[in-house]
Amino acid sequence: MSDQSKARIAFIGCGGFASNKMMPNIPWIPEIDFVAACDIVRERAEEAQRRWGAKAVYTDMEEMLDKEQPDGVFVVGPAPQHYELAPHVLRRGIPVYVEKPSANTAAEAQELADIAHQHNTWGQVGFMKRFATAYNIAKQFIQRDEFGGLNMVVTKFTQGPYPDLWGLEAKRAFLVGQQVHQCDLVQFFGGPARRVHALFRQVDHELFGYLVNIEFENNIIGQMNMNTIDAIQPWRDFDERVELTGRGCMVQVDDMLYVEVQAGKDWTEVPENSGKLSRQWRPTGPGMHDENELLGYRGEVRHFALKCIGQAEGGPELEDCARALRLGEAIYDSAQTGEVVEIS
Repeated sequence: MSDQSKARIAFIGCGGFASNKMMPNIPWIPEIDFVAACDIVRERAEEAQRRWGAKAVYTDMEEMLDKEQPDGVFVVGPAPQHYELAPHVLRRGIPVYVEKPSANTAAEAQELADIAHQHNTWGQVGFMKRFATAYNIAKQFIQRDEFGGLNMVVTKFTQGPYPDLWGLEAKRAFLVGQQVHQCDLVQFFGGPARRVHALFRQVDHELFGYLVNIEFENNIIGQMNMNTIDAIQPWRDFDERVELTGRGCMVQVDDMLYVEVQAGKDWTEVPENSGKLSRQWRPTGPGMHDENELLGYRGEVRHFALKCIGQAEGGPELEDCARALRLGEAIYDSAQTGEVVEIS
């Protein structure tokens, strides 16, 4: 970790997600020097150069790492690619960002974390929800004295049909490729999970649902509703909700954008039994159109760059992805057996 004003950042993988969700944030982050883009399809790397200002283009990852010696590298692709390519960066002692999940299994994800430690470096995983504006408002509120401490975490994430993916059957791929976000998010709020009990309902191969009860290590309890049944279009009809219960307080976040707070103290006088008092935060005006900022993509890119030059710490690290995948695997095992599963 160096102490400098700009992080020399390179990308390995310049496909749709990298070029549409990651790279567009670079012009907004003055601490980034975009030194190189690498892709086995040269045209994709050249497009990154034209659109987002990469100074050099490569098709060979090792050549790029040799010549550019970046401060940090984004590896953005499917999970098996992260698991294959990230070690090449980590073994050089260079920090790596990988999109979620870092691997198909918790064991593989932990292996990446171990490689990072062995080479005195670190990695960040693309859990951008941790940087979303609405979730950060919620996180700040539950830490106030008036909240009375967190007691329950309830989440819902639903979408349309989910396919087989990365060699995994759909009902398992859903937990790895999509619900790993929720498995990280519940632990971002509630802390490490201790045990789970899951129910499972399958309608057909791509339509199914999990209903999960969770106990966290700090004795907080929670529940997760994760299904592909209640929507038509898988990449359009998302429904996401997080409810955080304190003592006489509640925070609810809908679709990563809207925050509603039932505070522990009324903010105005009203007749008794006349209705619920709550406060809301809703993005409005020009800011509501900046989804990269609101949904956390810019925050995670900024955090990685700043951490590379010693100006930030913490964040969703490789170990956090292993922990999220471990929770997903426990949910799957519990759903198959009907038993409570302890999480090691």
